[in-house]
Amino acid sequence: MRASSLLLISAILSLSFYGCSVTSIDSIREKQGNSTKVETMLEELGSQPRGPIRFQKIVSADWSVDRGGLINLDHPKAEEAGLESGLEPIQIYFYVIDHPENGRFLIDTGMGTIFQKPSEEWPVSGMVQSVMNMDLLKIHTSTSQWLEANGGSPKGVFLTHMHLDHILGSGDIDANTPFYIGPAEATDSMLLNMFVQGSTDNILGSDRILKELDFPAADDSQTESLRILDFFGDGSLYVLHVPGHTAGSMAFLIRSTSGLQLVVGDTCHTTWGWKNNVTPGSFTANQERNAESLNSLIDISKKLSGITVHLG
Repeated sequence: MRASSLLLISAILSLSFYGCSVTSIDSIREKQGNSTKVETMLEELGSQPRGPIRFQKIVSADWSVDRGGLINLDHPKAEEAGLESGLEPIQIYFYVIDHPENGRFLIDTGMGTIFQKPSEEWPVSGMVQSVMNMDLLKIHTSTSQWLEANGGSPKGVFLTHMHLDHILGSGDIDANTPFYIGPAEATDSMLLNMFVQGSTDNILGSDRILKELDFPAADDSQTESLRILDFFGDGSLYVLHVPGHTAGSMAFLIRSTSGLQLVVGDTCHTTWGWKNNVTPGSFTANQERNAESLNSLIDISKKLSGITVHLG
């Protein structure tokens, strides 16, 4: 009995130390797009800021979450501003990319129709609902409602990352539609994932196709840390690997009919954080890498005139 107890304790401690991945659904590597460098991207976008993509930002829901997750309250600038813990109002978005030749893609998923039903029917555990203050969600439109009213389903979905609030609309998107994710996004192990993996799997659905984008490895000649893909190969959509908030976090630079659009995901959640170059707080896995990614995105935005920045 004593030996069995020790083995059980050892197994629990092992799991607690190593954690687990955010989902048990397998992902496949996907080679798509052309590798490019920051300087090349900036030169191309600066010379031709408008492009072929019709870009739309859809507000799916209002919500309130802990300010200490959205902003690093231990940062000197946050302390100087007197920011304290409390609920911060935010919104949940998804973005629509309509390319004239390649069709419709989404960035993130919005809110699923299931979340307009009683919470007992949601594919999220009661514990996760409570911790995430999901009772405070006020839904404007579900993803399926918007798609049905605006011309149909996407050919693919880009996930800025796989935190639950960015995949809540997955159930409204056909299982055959691939979800594109960043490097190690689905496989990076964290202790927190032990509590959310089941809910993540339920929301995504067991048949979900996860495609991990194959970003080029940095070489000795590169001075910048960002790894970038020209996804369609025509300079209209650049996908940037911006690790820190999660291992595979991604941002997107879009040459749209209405000008340049920068979708930063949760590399930065708030206008205050962006203006003061302060990373998110407890919601972020790696503060140092998040700060590097945020610095890079702010630097890019300053070098491109007329750009519109969309925060997480």
